[in-house]
Amino acid sequence: MKRLVLIFFFIAFVKFSFGQILPGQRPLRTNTNENNGEKPKDNTNENIDSIRARLNSKKDSVIYTSKFIKFTKEEFLRDSVRLFPLDTTTKDFQRYRVIDKPENPTMNLGLNGLAYRDLLFQPTKTIGFDVGYHYYDRYLMVPEDIVYYQARSPYTELYYQNPMGRNAEQQFHVIHSQNVKPNWNIGASFYKLGSRAFYGSPYRQADSLMVNHLNGALWTWYSSKNKRYTLLANAVFNNLKSRDNGSIYNDSIFTVGTKVSPEYEQVRLNSAKHNWRNNSIYIKQFYNIGKQRNIDASDSSSAVLPTQRISYKLLYNTQKYFFTDNGRVDVGSGLLNNYYIYRDSSKTSDSTLVTHLQNEFNYSFYLRGKSVSFLRNELKVNVGIQHDFYKYQQYNFKANFQNVTLKGDADYGFSDKASLNFKIQQIIQGKNAGDFLYEATSEIKLGNKIGSVILNAYSQNQSPAFIYERQISNHYAWNLNFNRQKTQHLGFAYVIPKYSFQAKAEYFLISNYHYFIAGTNGDAYPAEFGSNINLLKFSLKKDFHFGRFTFQNFITYQKTDFKDVLRIPELYSFQSFFVHFDFFKKVLKSDFGFDVRYYTKYAAPSYAPAIGQFYNASNTRFDNYPILDLWARTNWKRANLFIRYDYANQGWFSKGYYTVNRYPMPYKLAKFGISWRFYD
Repeated sequence: MKRLVLIFFFIAFVKFSFGQILPGQRPLRTNTNENNGEKPKDNTNENIDSIRARLNSKKDSVIYTSKFIKFTKEEFLRDSVRLFPLDTTTKDFQRYRVIDKPENPTMNLGLNGLAYRDLLFQPTKTIGFDVGYHYYDRYLMVPEDIVYYQARSPYTELYYQNPMGRNAEQQFHVIHSQNVKPNWNIGASFYKLGSRAFYGSPYRQADSLMVNHLNGALWTWYSSKNKRYTLLANAVFNNLKSRDNGSIYNDSIFTVGTKVSPEYEQVRLNSAKHNWRNNSIYIKQFYNIGKQRNIDASDSSSAVLPTQRISYKLLYNTQKYFFTDNGRVDVGSGLLNNYYIYRDSSKTSDSTLVTHLQNEFNYSFYLRGKSVSFLRNELKVNVGIQHDFYKYQQYNFKANFQNVTLKGDADYGFSDKASLNFKIQQIIQGKNAGDFLYEATSEIKLGNKIGSVILNAYSQNQSPAFIYERQISNHYAWNLNFNRQKTQHLGFAYVIPKYSFQAKAEYFLISNYHYFIAGTNGDAYPAEFGSNINLLKFSLKKDFHFGRFTFQNFITYQKTDFKDVLRIPELYSFQSFFVHFDFFKKVLKSDFGFDVRYYTKYAAPSYAPAIGQFYNASNTRFDNYPILDLWARTNWKRANLFIRYDYANQGWFSKGYYTVNRYPMPYKLAKFGISWRFYD
């Protein structure tokens, strides 16, 4: 019922928008002859009224477009103000699932909004305290990702996505931003993600929601008139709710025929639920000291280059992770084998609470030549200190601890052709004292046609995530001690933007790798791998353009000497082919194409629902075949639309596929989506 009401209001809103006459489409009122060709009377008052009418009509004839809206993020405000125009094209518009990004795919439980793990090796470049729950990270909204706008006219964006036929996955979001004053912007956003099970609805109720995620944010961006002071502030709210069916019992659903509809398959868990609540209040302030230089002195709205800058950041964050299950689990299910808290009851109510308070101070100075170029004979140095306070609670275990981190980075532009950057993070005091991350990057630009060479290296010493060492919940309990995980990395990249070409080679050396294995009872249990792990990763990206035709390619090859520990495919490829057409005198710009994904066999991990962890259990490997998605996308004035048919080749080579043991991936299904922007 809620979904029908939402659709009704959205369609009504779109219909209302279509019915409006854009300011630029109003006929200008001029002193035309409306008396069948007769000359107008020579009346001075009428002439004055006609002139006034023309002037008024000119005031109303401003047509607001995307050119009036620009945006930025915090990372582009640290040295100066860098603004970007809105991307109103349809590029990648049809790829809406965050767990199916072409260059960053995942192994997952099959449903948008449920747990996932990276399919390609992606180490986390963080140090310090980590609670260890990351299976919903891509669905979170975090303060650093907030987009700030410079809106000369009010800006609103509406987005809606829905399947055709069975309503398995739906998304809706709305963004609004406007300038209160030329130097002060405010905004808000609302995101909603809902999904129903493709396979095995809890209690066999096909219409029950498996995923019900909500994200919201409020933000403001203020700059003083003299451009010395900048304030960024936001409040972010995340409430992620989902059911976990524990996988279906029917492990031969793709090989043995059945009369049962997929959504009515029997499942191992009927009442298991996850709930993440992640809320933050965030304030970041910058103040320029000393001289500052306008990039364009003739433009009062242009950005400035400071010579010294101080900044202060305040973050207050609360994280709450809940797992509940009100039904007794079948003995033969292979899940939730132990009961450590509620021994005489079928009730499970686990919770992990984390409160995080962060204060950070930074001082930056810039040495520049007479040129205002960003990368010519320029030295940027930033030093800072960060204090983190944590309050952790899980069942009857409570702990308070803190970390003090020294941070610094230096960026030197030898010329507009070469640059060198160093970054240092070192925890000097606290629970995770001894953690560090040292990184160096150099870029050499060889020319527009030849491209650029990027060299990168880092060394990381990282404390184990808290979940590896301590867990007290109804189905899992351990108290362990592990060594720090060490990662050494070397990277080389060759990029030619003009020809849409990128080649990348990476080498990783990992010591004391932390992961989950199958324990004595077959369930997930933390482990540390004592030997060094070597991994090579090669990536190639190239786009070809032939008139109306475009052929995009992305290929990754990753090789490790311990396949049973790092369970990842050796080869992954993504290809996209589409053709462009303009209809109705180039008003309707459209692309028609298809995507093909493929990865080689690997030992699929198992999944532990109560703690959201993927672990190495059986050596099950699934046959993999290319996955074909058909799609079309179009742009009409301020609206972008797409229609797609996922897994269109189901039944050609195989009836289905897996990425995680026992969790079948979605069947073929048509979907559509629309995005509408308003600039006034």
